[in-house]
Amino acid sequence: MIAKVDQLILEFDKVVNEPWNSTLSGQERVWFLVYDPAEQRKVSLRIGEFETATLRAGKKWQAISMKNCFPEWMSKHDYRDEYFANPEYIVDQLEAEFIPFAIKFLKEKLVALSQDSDTLVALLDVSSLFGFARLSEIIKHCDRDFQGRLLIFFPGEFEQNQYRLLDARDGWDYMARPITI
Repeated sequence: MIAKVDQLILEFDKVVNEPWNSTLSGQERVWFLVYDPAEQRKVSLRIGEFETATLRAGKKWQAISMKNCFPEWMSKHDYRDEYFANPEYIVDQLEAEFIPFAIKFLKEKLVALSQDSDTLVALLDVSSLFGFARLSEIIKHCDRDFQGRLLIFFPGEFEQNQYRLLDARDGWDYMARPITI
């Protein structure tokens, strides 16, 4: 029996080797690589195989991690010590300050990349945003900032055109392409 991560790599390999239509909107050029959250470590250990499949398909690979987004925002916040003492106080700040920060964080990372219409940008560690911001809110503001494809490594589920991060949040409809097993 073939492992789930191996199946996911095979499915990704099929998709990345298809012709890339240049007339799609930014939302349609987003790919969600959807996998069981329990497989996160296995997927993370095999990121290099996704990169290899991309390069073998004649495309370029760039990667962005969202892991440091929240820590960077929190480290610069005037009231960070108070928030650590009373975490419930941060809730209002997430909507007003963190989401715009996360959008700017991702936009700046995308702009800094060397990319063209044959570049696949892998967005890693999106689960680090869980509980702080909705990924959909961030992605919808950044869908014009990449030129090729945006591949989101997504620990969650896809069912009836709904994506749910970590299987715990209400999902959202998105025009992105799911890659699942």
